[in-house]
Amino acid sequence: MVDYSYEKQYLKKLRTFTYITIALIFLMIFIFICIFLLYFSMSSILDVVYFTPKIAIFSFLISSVFSVLAIKNLFGKILLLLNIFLMLFMIFYGP
Repeated sequence: MVDYSYEKQYLKKLRTFTYITIALIFLMIFIFICIFLLYFSMSSILDVVYFTPKIAIFSFLISSVFSVLAIKNLFGKILLLLNIFLMLFMIFYGP
């Protein structure tokens, strides 16, 4: 009889790594757009009429979803907290 526990464990780690990687990619997009909004634009993150805040909110939501999917891992928790704090910062202290 073959034991598949190592394969299942590896696939769990691979799935968590994929979730964290996707969350990190969208977090970097969100950070770049927030820097753009802070330094170059006169619109805030909640001005959904413009295209740039729409991309920022969309990337925040995607990053948050994948961070929640990887919540069992420490990096998933850190990414989720970083997403929330960055969004709160942009809501309250952004232009």
